[in-house]
Amino acid sequence: MTSGTQQGLFLSSQVLLGPDDHVWVENPAYRGLTAVLESTGHRDSMVRVPVDSEGIDVQAGIRMAPHARGAFVTPSRQYPLGMPMSMSRRNALLAWARGNNGWVVEDDYDSELRYEGYPFPSLQGLDPERVIYLGTFSKVLFPSLRLGYVIAPDDLVDAFCGARILMDRHPPNADQHVLAASMADGHLERHIRRVRNVYADHRALLIEALTAMLPRDVAWIEPGDQGMHLVLWLAQSIDDRLVVDLAAKAGVSVRPVSTTFAPGTGCPGLVLGFGGYSREQMKTAAERLAAVVNKLARSRAARRA
Repeated sequence: MTSGTQQGLFLSSQVLLGPDDHVWVENPAYRGLTAVLESTGHRDSMVRVPVDSEGIDVQAGIRMAPHARGAFVTPSRQYPLGMPMSMSRRNALLAWARGNNGWVVEDDYDSELRYEGYPFPSLQGLDPERVIYLGTFSKVLFPSLRLGYVIAPDDLVDAFCGARILMDRHPPNADQHVLAASMADGHLERHIRRVRNVYADHRALLIEALTAMLPRDVAWIEPGDQGMHLVLWLAQSIDDRLVVDLAAKAGVSVRPVSTTFAPGTGCPGLVLGFGGYSREQMKTAAERLAAVVNKLARSRAARRA
């Protein structure tokens, strides 16, 4: 058990990677992961492998660093872009790991919140001997719970447990017992079904509102059918970090997408969370954000003219 996925990422970097080992990281990727690797001495050994509509490009990774020690991936829902990893890519990634004696760290991001279709099987389920699986209850319950987990291959269990004990022994046992009882009684499953319905409604509302208020040549939504956030791409002339600052002054909190890319490869966009808000709050936030983006786009167009 861990204090959330972030601790699982840190433990995985400590257990799996030596000082000279290269590691595949998606491009773009969760900033919490790249910060962990930078802080543990792997800034220069991160290999930022591009993603496309099928997830991480395994063949590109092999060309860039065929003998990397491991790969950190978000196959259920790529962060931040939102697409699931296709079965062909999953099979290719696992084949690379088996042939290279490497490890795959599977951050099972947003797997519970899928609104359409059926989920792919986890990488860990396909190859439990080569995959370290990270999960959390913080997203579907509440962030301050800080309760996650690592499912490691048998050969790595002692190493992970030893590294975990050196940090803070274990998360509070009382929380674990309460959650276990809730799961056994079926309460967690019912809660996730209710949450899924609420967030599906919020997602549809946000897509409809922003599509109506933002011209297609200024901003557009990245397709996706999971999770608690959307990506809103911006025209190349718009600085997403400036939009973040201006939106904050208007009372709306969003995150830039460009900072999740490797230096020099970023595209402007915004991560828009829709969890924990009412429909009225969502509508108001969408209106304020659209006003900021449209005003900035008009300003950029006037300067070019």
